[in-house]
Formats: sequence, structure tokens, C-alpha cells
Amino acid sequence: MMADSGFSPSFSGAMWASPLYVENGPGGKGVFIAVSTNNDVVALDETTGAMVWTRNIGTPGSGSSIGCESGNGGIPTLGIISTPVIDAASRTIFVAGAIGGSAGITSQVATALSIDDGTVRSGWPVDVSGKLSFSARYHNQRGALSLLKGILYVPYGAFVGDCGTYKGRVVAIQAATPTTIAGWAAAGDGEGVWAPGGLASDGDGVFASTGNNNAYPATHQDSEEVVRLTGMATATGTFYPSRWRAMDSDDGDLGAVNPIFVRQTGSTPANMIIQISKDGHLYVLDAANLGGNNGQKVDLPVLNSPMWVHTTPAAYTTSQGLYVVFTTEGDAMCPGGGGSAIVGVRITAGSPPTARIAWCGALGGAPTGAIATTTDGQSDAIVWYMNDGRLIGLNGDTGSPLYTSGNNCSGVQQWTSPIAVKGRIVVGGNGHLCSWSPH
Repeated sequence: MMADSGFSPSFSGAMWASPLYVENGPGGKGVFIAVSTNNDVVALDETTGAMVWTRNIGTPGSGSSIGCESGNGGIPTLGIISTPVIDAASRTIFVAGAIGGSAGITSQVATALSIDDGTVRSGWPVDVSGKLSFSARYHNQRGALSLLKGILYVPYGAFVGDCGTYKGRVVAIQAATPTTIAGWAAAGDGEGVWAPGGLASDGDGVFASTGNNNAYPATHQDSEEVVRLTGMATATGTFYPSRWRAMDSDDGDLGAVNPIFVRQTGSTPANMIIQISKDGHLYVLDAANLGGNNGQKVDLPVLNSPMWVHTTPAAYTTSQGLYVVFTTEGDAMCPGGGGSAIVGVRITAGSPPTARIAWCGALGGAPTGAIATTTDGQSDAIVWYMNDGRLIGLNGDTGSPLYTSGNNCSGVQQWTSPIAVKGRIVVGGNGHLCSWSPH
């Protein structure tokens, strides 16, 4: 692999989101979209990286004023730290971020911008926290945004240390009439929806996963849960493990990893939700019937000891089966031994399906998410991820190394994922994008 010559996009601020791409951007030319903790949204020319337009959505909050463990998880300025979502039909990009200043966070907002010039769409921005009367200061909008059937879904969790009064929640905003806003909020104390990968969707609703309850109740509320939401965030089904109380006590967040939706012909169920917990269990759920307490179809342990999975997983299919790939920060149950790893789990069709760890790859430094590419939807699968600032490509069936970039991309934050665009792999770092193309 080699870095793209002549492509040197830069912008102001740290980037904790994944980049996005618009093929038919301003003037019909492709652009990459980057967002930063400075609350900047930037469109960058796909060829040169030159800035096409930029828009600031407001003064970001100060992380030093939050008062949580480690301040705020290493993010000094709290602006946009989630991945936006694009509506190509209306040529609109939706973003969400924190507003405030030296006093901290005073509001949590969502807004809609024109892809063509960054101007704000009519009726936006929306003061989400003000509209729904929840604390802006202690809620953290970390998870990626989703758009389904004209509704924008915005998930909220909290900051490192679970400090302050907050509830995990998913806010629903009508994209065409943003004054129409509602939301689902967890019943308990905490139970954040914070995984950077955001929500899953089956095309009719979205799925969110929650973290631990901070009060450790004897009766389950909404902690350690996958919840399906439809329309204006109405709950239509849940799943939670029978060991939810132990997970609460041990900070074993189910919601440290976002759910993903997969479909496998020959399996019962064919439509599945994959959910991985921080403490190392991979659950396979029936997407149409999450099953409530202990309703999983598969429970596959993937760690020798708990608390090492915080990531954004990916799924792909080859002639050998359906794979789910994810990174761990340590002690994975790999065929050749544990430690930090990128893990490939193969799911075999059946009634119910079965799952096993098929391969592992080495991982060092801050964990990133992974993506997979194929040449025709199934052939030549390659898993891509960042490892100590370098782009790595692995064979999707065996995990054997295929590519290692010869140059480093600085400032790539944990849990972000690369994107694949026109034969290029693009990743966001602090203040810049990096891109590689095959020889």
C-alpha cells in the first residue's frame, strides 16, 4: 500500500469520528466530510484535499469542567465527537455536538447542513437537551447518528467515570420538521448508549445497546440491554443477559460495543443482531424477537478475562461463511494464544446458528474499529484496521497479513473506523485525513 500523493487534507481540531464521503458533492465532484471537537464540519476535495467549505456549529464545551474520572476520557474540547449521517436524496448532512465554552456544556444540539455549501437547513439547529429537558452537562453524544424513514436518531451516554445525573437515551427528530422531537430514555440511573458505532438497523427500526446501571438495583430496569426502537423512538423489544446484575457491578457494559444487523440464508433466525459485551461475550439475537431476559440464540465467550472489548465491529460474508470482526484490548481467546487482537468470528448457518473464533491478528496501541472490503460482495475479502498508526489488511477468511502501510498516520483515535472509497482506504486523524491506495 502507498499513501496518496498530492492528497494532504487538513483542518482544525481533534477528530474522534470516522470520515464520510459524498460522490456527487459540490459542483458534482466528490468530497470527504470531516468533523472536529472544535465543532467544525469540513468538506474536503477528494483529489487534492483542499477545503471546499467549512461550517462551525457553535462554541464547544470545555472538558475540564465536567469533573469526571480522567476529565472526559482524553478529549479536552467537547464539540462534535460522533460520526454524522448523510441524506444523499436531500443533499443534507446531519451532525450533533456539545455547545458551551469555559463554563462547560450548556446545550446538546443537532443540526442539518447543505452538502453543497454547508449552509444550515431551515428549522435547524435543534437544542435537543432543552427541548427534552435533560442535563446537557453530563450527557455525552458519542455514538454515530442514524437516519431511517425520515427520522434522525441521536444516541446519548455519559463521560468517563459515569459522573453526574444522566440517562442513556435515543432522541428521534423528524428531519423535515425538526420541531417534532421525541425520545426513548433508559429507566435507570446511567445505562448509557455510548458506543461510537451508534445504532444498528433492520430497515424498519433501530437497535441500541446500553451500559451499566450506576445504582445497582435488584430489579432490572434498562441496563445491559439491547432495545429495538421504531418511529419516534418507541421501544418494541428488548434483550438482556441473565447475568446483568454482575455486569452492572463489574462495569461489564453490554453497550461498550454497538449492535450490528446481519442476515444469513439457511439460519433460523435468518435476520440477526450481533452484540458483544465489554466483558467478552458475543451474543447472537433474533432481530425480529430479541427474546427479553436470556433470549440469546448464541452466547460465545471471546475473552479469557473481562473488560477488554470497546470497539466498532464489522460483518462480511465469504464462500466460507458469515464473519464478525472486532478488536480487543487484551486477553482474547485466540487459537494461538491471547493478548490484544483483532478477532474474526465465523457464524455457521443452522437452527440456531453456531459461532466460533476462526482467526486472530496482532494488535497494538489504541484499539480501532475494522471494516471489510470485497470485490463482488463475497470474493477477496480483506479486513482493514489501524494498528499503531499504520494501515493493516488481513485475509478475511484466514486472518493472514496481506498489507501493511509503510507510513504512519498520526492522531488516529481509539474506536474510530476507516472507510473504503474508490479503491482507497481513508482514515481520520487529529487535524487531517490519511489515504492509501494499492500499488
